[in-house]
Amino acid sequence: MADAASFAAIVPRYTSAMLHVAASLVGMDDAEDAAQEAVMRAWQAWPTLREESAARAWLITITVNVCRQWRRGAYGREARMTRPLPVGEESGEELLAMLHADPGASDHLGSMDLRAAVNQLRPEFRLVVALRYYAGLDATEIGAALGIPPATARTRLRRALELLRLQLRISGEGTSARARLVPQGGSHVG
Repeated sequence: MADAASFAAIVPRYTSAMLHVAASLVGMDDAEDAAQEAVMRAWQAWPTLREESAARAWLITITVNVCRQWRRGAYGREARMTRPLPVGEESGEELLAMLHADPGASDHLGSMDLRAAVNQLRPEFRLVVALRYYAGLDATEIGAALGIPPATARTRLRRALELLRLQLRISGEGTSARARLVPQGGSHVG
């Protein structure tokens, strides 16, 4: 499995998913750089991949880790709230359907609202949303990428979607961002 030919044959199949994950976590402008760094790290660690069937989850995990490191560093200090999340033909439509509740909102403004709402989520919720709706992973693949059980991934996704619906509904009513993140129990989740 550890030869250059197998790397060159396998990795291009998953670069689109890697780009979607990177774009959702670090923004469109830096997605290619993050994905390229993930490919370089994958090349360096290529001998550690045991099964070709695990390549997608393995590459997504590397991409998530690169993006996490970028967000913890100097990159993460820069505000990226005004960039819309990427939406391809095959990903993100379910999440963006929530925005169509307000027929007067433009797609660009709706994307900015959604981006702001997603960015206000706790990191573990933000990651599962990005992996599900922008990389197209299922709960099993999300669990593998994040090192959590699939049931935990499903629970986090369900909770994240509940918070997003609440945030988008309340933001449409003009409530402050801080109030949007306080659930009925009164404890802050953002």
